[in-house]
Amino acid sequence: MLNSRKNIFLVSLLILSMTVFTACNASSPSEKTTKEEPETTESETSNEDTSVNEESDNSTVQEEVEEVEAEEPSESSEEETTEEDNETTEKEKEEVNMLLQQLKPEKNMVKTFENKDFSLTETVVDHNETHVQRVFKVGEMVTLQILKWDQDAIQVVYEESNPKNVKESMLDSFSPDKEAKPLADIKHKGKGDTTRWEIISEDETIKVPYDTYEHVVAVRSTVKNGNVNTINTMYYAPGIGMIKEVYEETGENGYKIESVLTKVEEL
Repeated sequence: MLNSRKNIFLVSLLILSMTVFTACNASSPSEKTTKEEPETTESETSNEDTSVNEESDNSTVQEEVEEVEAEEPSESSEEETTEEDNETTEKEKEEVNMLLQQLKPEKNMVKTFENKDFSLTETVVDHNETHVQRVFKVGEMVTLQILKWDQDAIQVVYEESNPKNVKESMLDSFSPDKEAKPLADIKHKGKGDTTRWEIISEDETIKVPYDTYEHVVAVRSTVKNGNVNTINTMYYAPGIGMIKEVYEETGENGYKIESVLTKVEEL
């Protein structure tokens, strides 16, 4: 009887041991799984960090691109400003160059000038885009001149005393003199105190017996000989040419002759 109970006890103990072993084995995979989960979490975290870094890099690149794009309009703006400055400069240059061109007579005419001693006539025989043929007559003295009249200068390029035919146009057939005589040059501006003709004024209003003219350009030349200065000043009005001339000699016996436009007749 005692042996029987002992056997039952051993069997029960064996069953209990097997149950505990089984329970331990069953819990072991669970722990393994639990341990593996953090590894999976670390991998996912690494992926997330990589994704964040990529997004950060992409954001940085995008910002750099935006900065470059933001700078490009600035460069374009600078180019536009430079072009506008160039256009302004060219426009100003064109306006300045037209200063002399606009003074050229627009039609053929006879202009009469008078001063206290005598009268003289200037006849515009012919003109084109770049040249003007005119004839001066003072008493019996006649002088024919052909002027090259463009945007940059007014020059006497042909001169003849007492020509045979004062009414015939020579603009298509004349041979220029070897040396031109400048009467005005857009590059020469100053006080007119040298032998070179200089522009001394660009926008005067001059009243003469025939009419009042605006935007008149005055040019002057001075020849110095000891204590005597010979000063010659001419006034040009748009569309008609010379309207006034002042000739002056300084010194002890100095004098001044002022010739002004009194009459205009069309040819």
